[in-house]
Order: sequence, then C-alpha cells, then structure tokens
Amino acid sequence: MQVAKPNREKILADSIIAWWRDAGVDYLCGDDPISWLDDAAELSEPAPAPVARATAPAKTPPATPAKPAPTIAWPAEFEGLMAAISSDSALPGNAYGRQIAAPIAMVQPELMVIYDLPEEADITAGQLGNGPTGQLLKAMFGACGYLSGQVHITALAHSRPASGALPPADLPLLAKFAQHQISLVRPQRLLLLGTAVSTALTGQELMAARAGLPDFNQDGRTMATVATFHPRTLLARPILKAQAWQDLQAIVKKDRP
Repeated sequence: MQVAKPNREKILADSIIAWWRDAGVDYLCGDDPISWLDDAAELSEPAPAPVARATAPAKTPPATPAKPAPTIAWPAEFEGLMAAISSDSALPGNAYGRQIAAPIAMVQPELMVIYDLPEEADITAGQLGNGPTGQLLKAMFGACGYLSGQVHITALAHSRPASGALPPADLPLLAKFAQHQISLVRPQRLLLLGTAVSTALTGQELMAARAGLPDFNQDGRTMATVATFHPRTLLARPILKAQAWQDLQAIVKKDRP
C-alpha cells in the first residue's frame, strides 16, 4: 500500500489558521483598513444634507438705551465725604462690587497715597492698606519718615471689579472724583501708585511720570507729587524696589528719625 505524501502547503495553511483562531480571530478581514472605534452609522454612506429653505431674515429688536447712572452731589466737607465713600454705592468707583474698602482717613496729612483699587485683603477688612500689599505700602512710606497717623490712603475706586482692573472708560470720572478728594483732604504731598492712577491724574503713563512730575496744583495749592510702582508690582518683581526707592527720594522727610 502506498502512503500519500503529506501536503506541506495544506499543513502550513492549517497551522496558520489554527494560530489566528487561538489568538481570537474567528472571521476573515478585508484588505482595506477600517476604524473599529467609529460608530456603525459613521461608516455607512452619509445621508444627503437637507435642502435649506429660504427664510426671511429675523428682525433685530431695537437696542434698549442704557439707563443713566444716578447723579448725586458729592459731599463738600471732609467727614461727610469719608462717610459717603464708606457706604454710598452711587459714588464713582463704589459699584464694581458689593463690598467697599474705606480710605484710611486723615485730614491735612503730610502725605496722601492714591492707588487704583482695593486688594482682596482690603475688601475683607473693609479698609484699604491691608494684606501683603498694604504692609509693603506702609513700609515704603515708613522708610520715607512718615508715621501712620500722617498718611491718608485712598484709591480711585473703593470697590473691586471682578476683572481686578478698572475699565479705562471710567478713568476720567474716577480722576475727577479723586481730585475732589484731594481738595478736601488737603495733603502736603502726593504719592501716586501704578499706571492707572498716573494716567488718570497726570495724563502720563507711569514710566514717563516717574521721570519727574511738576507739583500738583489743586485749587491754588501746589503739592510735591511722585509716581512710582504699585506695591503689588513690587511684590511680583522685587528687583524694581531699588527703582521705587529712587522715586520716593523726592518725598523723603528730611527730618525723618
């Protein structure tokens, strides 16, 4: 009896098929690649896009004019103004947030400090000059020879916008209100902190104002005026402290202890 020779090709094919079956492949695959993660609906022929029907353009309702902000007379004496700033949301800069940080009030001080808006620590405390920024500010004027009782601290705004910055369009009114404060506080010297204050009260960007400002003239009174970096800038970039100290030399008290 003759024994049939083994079919090597069939044995090899059976071996390969068995290997793939053991690996979990139990059906044939085509040659073209298919993304198995796509939804079956995405693999089918795309449905024809619906024909858009022409529609008449919607009429835009006329814009409702904004209601004008209420105007109030600003208090014309120091105590009344300080009380109003602490409580009246109708004053310029008092309606950016629900809480107000009051000035550190001192009539006829040796120095009046103005910055742009309260820090979060000021809002929490209800008064300006708090938190790390306030501590650095007090260290700055302390190094110039001023005691806390000799300095009036105020801001262009006494509430804090959610953005953390004053709207540029509001600066003219905020500047006018700051000038009203200066006329009632009657300081001997002014310290302006940051670009917003410098721009609002002098019309110059901070770097230009730092080069030298003329005396501030208010109701016939002249006050030595210095513009320098805001304490929050100095905290973020301590390398600028040396430049700020040079700026402050113009208001250093000659008889400081």
